[in-house]
Amino acid sequence: MANPGARNRIASPPAIGRLAIEARLLREGALTIAGVDEVGRGCLAGPVYAAAVLLGPEVLRNRRRLRRATDSKLISARQRDDLFNEITYAARAISVGALEASLVDRHGIAEAVRRAMIHALDGLPEKPDRVIVDSVRLPEDCGYADRTLSLDRAETQCLSVAAASIYAKVTRDREMRRRAGQHPGYGFETNFGYGTRAHRRALAELGPCSEHRRSFAPLRLTLEAAESR
Repeated sequence: MANPGARNRIASPPAIGRLAIEARLLREGALTIAGVDEVGRGCLAGPVYAAAVLLGPEVLRNRRRLRRATDSKLISARQRDDLFNEITYAARAISVGALEASLVDRHGIAEAVRRAMIHALDGLPEKPDRVIVDSVRLPEDCGYADRTLSLDRAETQCLSVAAASIYAKVTRDREMRRRAGQHPGYGFETNFGYGTRAHRRALAELGPCSEHRRSFAPLRLTLEAAESR
């Protein structure tokens, strides 16, 4: 078992080279490292997703494996799809957690993100020696806090978190395309629930559907305007 080291500390380490953080964890004794990241935090509609990608030393010590992986927001949809397949093949295990819009409204987005991350970790077939998350503090009683390192912009510094970022993004986008057929008119197939101008216009015209997060300000304003008519 790896030495837990600094617990749940959020920091901004210098740009010390790709895989340097994970290489250090391997030297400390970790055999498996899970990267965790979320997607959909700022959406007006749809669930918030988190992915946990478990990578072993055979991947983390090979700089040629998944070398194109980085923050999902920095690459194209086609690149994400290609890397999704590479990640699926290279990872020891992958798990996804999601909380629907109604639960985002009930718990708040910050808590919903934490719960989605814990669901993703709980879905892995083995408990990782170390966990790296992007700028989120996991609760002390979740079962992972003593082995978790939380880093600002971890998806650009850690291969495992970059892989999680891509996997979560592709999985969520595909699900939102599917839900677009159930809720036509909002453009979920292209905006994926984000508050684009066209999405906001459709929201004003159609009102919210069951996928919308009614606790978010644009939804509250839309509902208040409808009630005042």
